[in-house]
Amino acid sequence: MTIAMDWEGKGAFCVDITGQVGLAIGEIANPEGVDVTITQAWLECITDSTGAAAVNVGIGASGADANDILSAFDFNAITEGSLINCYIPEIVAETEVTVPADWGAAQYITFTGAASTAGFTGKLFVKYIRQSA
Repeated sequence: MTIAMDWEGKGAFCVDITGQVGLAIGEIANPEGVDVTITQAWLECITDSTGAAAVNVGIGASGADANDILSAFDFNAITEGSLINCYIPEIVAETEVTVPADWGAAQYITFTGAASTAGFTGKLFVKYIRQSA
């Protein structure tokens, strides 16, 4: 039996996150240049924040405050070395799973804090698939 493997249109990446004194922590442009659907995301805490900020991670315009991946998460209350599941799929029906957000070709994953996130270091892992045309 021969199995054809089709990996086209599927991707994943990991990005380092460093806390900031200001509200804008950073953003990631869509790496595919086409609409994609995020299927899973995890946040690894390497060091927790000395600031007391809740952090939002989500999809939107450059500099936007969005929270569809992680909402108001306290960066100074994470146990160092923890891996946080940012998204747990919700089974709606046997053949349907909800997703956190569609990531448009010209959109960003943005990281924003309600206050200082200084001292935080971590990694965000994201898995996605390209949407069909």
